[in-house]
Amino acid sequence: MQFIRTYLDMGLSVKFWPENLAYDPEYTPALQQLSVEVFYGAEYKGKFATWIQENGQDLDYVLLSRPHIALGFIDHIKKHSRAKLLFYGHDVHHLRLQDQRRISPDAPDLARAEAEARDAEHRVWSSVDVIYYPSTSEVAYVADYIATQDGSARARLAQPYYFDMRPAIAPNLPAQRRDLVFVAGFAHPPNIDAACWFCAEVMPLLLAEHPDLKLWLVGSSPSDAVKALSGPNVEVTGFVSDLRLADHYARARVAVAPLRFGAGVKSKVIEAIANGVPTVTTSVGYQGMPEVTDLLAPADNPTDLAVTIARLLRDDDWWLHWHAIGIDYVGRHFSRDAMRRSLDLSDLFEVSTVA
Repeated sequence: MQFIRTYLDMGLSVKFWPENLAYDPEYTPALQQLSVEVFYGAEYKGKFATWIQENGQDLDYVLLSRPHIALGFIDHIKKHSRAKLLFYGHDVHHLRLQDQRRISPDAPDLARAEAEARDAEHRVWSSVDVIYYPSTSEVAYVADYIATQDGSARARLAQPYYFDMRPAIAPNLPAQRRDLVFVAGFAHPPNIDAACWFCAEVMPLLLAEHPDLKLWLVGSSPSDAVKALSGPNVEVTGFVSDLRLADHYARARVAVAPLRFGAGVKSKVIEAIANGVPTVTTSVGYQGMPEVTDLLAPADNPTDLAVTIARLLRDDDWWLHWHAIGIDYVGRHFSRDAMRRSLDLSDLFEVSTVA
């Protein structure tokens, strides 16, 4: 949504073709209200090749996302359009899987998955004009790879989201908040691992001091392992609307993101901070974020996580201190103008449309 809003702010005309052609009851109407043409339904199934053949000459850019998705579209676009191909990878998947193998060396099929992800990403990188990643380390990694292959693609840093800042909270609000929230997509292996590890290793330490404490696992597609965490002190919500998500943040005392592996910049961490909730995360949770020394120190073991969370639960002044610092941090680093600058296309060629 924020990529699209940014392109609209640039004065571009935007079309959106979801690979699964699904009609989303929340986001499809929201996009249409922004004058974005959204393709969905059976009438378009298997028809992208035909559509691009008929309309490709009108496109100046095509932004692709996710390597396994992008590979199904690149050849058709190159055959029927002169559009510049842009790719946003979210994170370098094979590096994330490499990190996961370090945590779970005996997990089946991880080596094969890593090799397949590396092959897919290399194929995409060699086929597009601009490659975006949200962290400086990943951009440098991709740029080094392109150089070794004598490739022509440009690796660029993208700010993938911005946050419209909320007003400062009333001083007495911390006392009205309670419980923990972890917002994530719970079909994603790093988030599954984080939820299970936190419930097994950190929650018992916290419950010893706060026996009525509840952890809310908020997000789409919870796996069976995540669903099994439900109990007196853990609530698994599944997908929630943006309005309901805002309510969870408004009621939470502390946000957690106990990630042990992953890659890229973690939107869940920045989103929680932007909503005014002091956020406790790990070194992995802070990956790719600028000036993280301005934020709460990362906690990479159960004891450190529990100690930091427990102080935020009981110390209103400390909570207010980190609330104010977080609001300032997001305002400085994740503004709408900063995202627009990071996605600037003016050096490629003059455009009037984007798909």
